Amino acid sequence: MKTLSLGSGIKQVLNCQNEILKLMIINLLIAIFSFSPALATTFQFSLAHNSTNNIFQSYQPVSDQITTAGLSFGGDSSSVTLYGNLDLNYLYRYSELSSFDGKLGADYLVPIGQKSAFYFALEGEAVIFRSLYDYFNNGAGRFIANFKGYLSGSTIFRIDTISQYKNYKYGIFDNLSENVSMSLNQYFTSRTTIKIEANYGYKYYLHPGLISTTGTTSTTALASSGTDYLGSYSSFENLSSLGAINEIMNQGSIIASSMGQQGMGRGNPKDNYKNGGKYSISGVPYQTVYYTGGKSIQIMALSGLISQGLGDHLEASFSGTKQWYLKGENPFSSSDEIFMVENPTYDQFSWQGYALKAKLAAELSDKLHSEFQYDYFSKEFPGITSLDLSGNSLGITRQDTRHQFTASLELNLSRVSFFVNYYYIKNSSNDPWYTWNGSIISGGLTWSLGSSK
Repeated sequence: MKTLSLGSGIKQVLNCQNEILKLMIINLLIAIFSFSPALATTFQFSLAHNSTNNIFQSYQPVSDQITTAGLSFGGDSSSVTLYGNLDLNYLYRYSELSSFDGKLGADYLVPIGQKSAFYFALEGEAVIFRSLYDYFNNGAGRFIANFKGYLSGSTIFRIDTISQYKNYKYGIFDNLSENVSMSLNQYFTSRTTIKIEANYGYKYYLHPGLISTTGTTSTTALASSGTDYLGSYSSFENLSSLGAINEIMNQGSIIASSMGQQGMGRGNPKDNYKNGGKYSISGVPYQTVYYTGGKSIQIMALSGLISQGLGDHLEASFSGTKQWYLKGENPFSSSDEIFMVENPTYDQFSWQGYALKAKLAAELSDKLHSEFQYDYFSKEFPGITSLDLSGNSLGITRQDTRHQFTASLELNLSRVSFFVNYYYIKNSSNDPWYTWNGSIISGGLTWSLGSSK
């Protein structure tokens, strides 16, 4: 009788998940190119090129360029309609972070009288990275339910909900989430708009403490010791509880890692990138502690916006958001933000704090639109401890502040729109890895390919 080891069993499951994601993408392609044209209204192609001098957004700037191309289609929601998109993100220098994703959904609009309506949508989405970062491969199912109603001719009330399940190849990221928001928009004859919004979010990580042992080998001493998901911060007791100590001792290896080891330095983004998706760019494995069971996070946010029209061609607006944790904290050891690359540890559930935004929009002509925007963020990451550049704990929770300036210009022609954007970002943190500044330049087009009957 053949015995299946824990490591080989997990590898088979991960390979199966990868194949499922690929099948989802293939099915999306078939759906887009084989459905009846009467079901869709518009097709749109988009192409953009981005250049940044700090792709990993860390204290050691590294430049790269990203080209994104997408094809999308959508209906008019007068009945059940299909919509979806296929997108390719290609990085030139760090190409293993390139990804391909597709989404297919169906939505339905239910009018209630003359001034209100319900909106429902069901979506499936799949994202596939190249082999080095296939730990980020994921599939998602999403249900959207919204209500919009006019309380008066100038007052709009909205309720928006999103329920989602995401399944990753690296199982520690698997999660269920729910977002509910309520907003009230009031329009005045003075061309003033006021909006207030409350948001509640719930996220449940199914098994964020899952650490497994495998028989695979790697170039790092830690991986060659037979521990696959185990980080260099893991204690001797954690290793022992997994039954990995005997295997390590038999191999005569030393528990060490080429990055993120306590007091041994955190490496640099260029080298850490080569370790793949189970390690963070900041030099620490995403999970360093073994435990069973799930972890939940609950957040609450309040926001407000006021905008004012200034003549016929100018509008100024100001908004602010305050967000805090109601329950839980980050279950991972690091929260990394990579430009234009999804990282499952960095999202709306990873922080608490506040954000401020000021924007000036101008219609330079009938076809030319411009915007200037300033953003300020103050974020704390509960559960994530700041480290120095040698990998030693500073004993404090990571906190960041950010200043961001954006300038954009858009030219809208009959079927094609062209745009160019410039961003400058300055981020400060009590974790020196995340003290950085950088700029981004992007330009591209969106092209309406026509409408079906």
